[in-house]
Amino acid sequence: MSLESSETLQELKERFAEHLCSPEEVRHPEGVATGLEALDRFLFWNGIPKGALTLFNGSLGTGATSLWLEAAHRMVKAGKWVAWINHDVPLSPLPLKQKGMNLGHFVSIESPVSKSSGLSSGSSTKSADEIKSDEKAAQEKIFWLLQELMSSSLFELVGCDLGDQQLKDHQLRKLQAQARDSNVALVFFSQSQGAGHSQQRPQHRVRGSTASIFSLIVSFQKKRILIERALHRPTPHSLPRSVSYARFIINANTTLGDINRETGSDNGNENPLLETPRNFGSGY
Repeated sequence: MSLESSETLQELKERFAEHLCSPEEVRHPEGVATGLEALDRFLFWNGIPKGALTLFNGSLGTGATSLWLEAAHRMVKAGKWVAWINHDVPLSPLPLKQKGMNLGHFVSIESPVSKSSGLSSGSSTKSADEIKSDEKAAQEKIFWLLQELMSSSLFELVGCDLGDQQLKDHQLRKLQAQARDSNVALVFFSQSQGAGHSQQRPQHRVRGSTASIFSLIVSFQKKRILIERALHRPTPHSLPRSVSYARFIINANTTLGDINRETGSDNGNENPLLETPRNFGSGY
């Protein structure tokens, strides 16, 4: 490059300085790889977006939590910290421990929503006003807990099982801003219980202004994964189930006998899963 052209380039930079973007502004946004190649390739972030909110909808046994666990495993393997907030179905990291995950970087937190509050069981001992008050208190506790996790600047991936709860739009927008500032991938889970359960839990469908708060919305179904919303990508977009996806799924109906056969353990006392058999994943 000649001296003259170099000077011309410098003049142009000075002239249009206020309109130029910094390298940080044009770089490809970060994502947390899930390991499901078809999904990661389709998404703009090559995985779950960091600095944004994601919503996973899925009935029990469809693999939403299992996919998150795979992403969490990859993060912890890279020396990062992840956190999970339980609802009424505890999440056990035992499958990840068997993979060699450093559980010192995996924090599982019991939901601030107590089962005794009647929110999950629909207790008839409380009036409608009392139940409404409990729901509001539960929302505030979950909202506060998520804020604390992200403000710690420790966690890069956070999963939260909403259960029967729904955060308000203004709460979600505050969390969206905080996730962006902290560069955290915040994933909410909403599910309905499948056949064989006495109570049905409706999936939380978000539309309009609420949907716009989430950069990614994925619905996990028996025969496909439906991407309902993904920034900078044509949606809805359907991904068929494949054999490769089966390894992500922890079947909610797996019996302890099935687990014993898979681990090759005939002696129940030797099977580490016997310590907390009902906590083998959350099954959705």
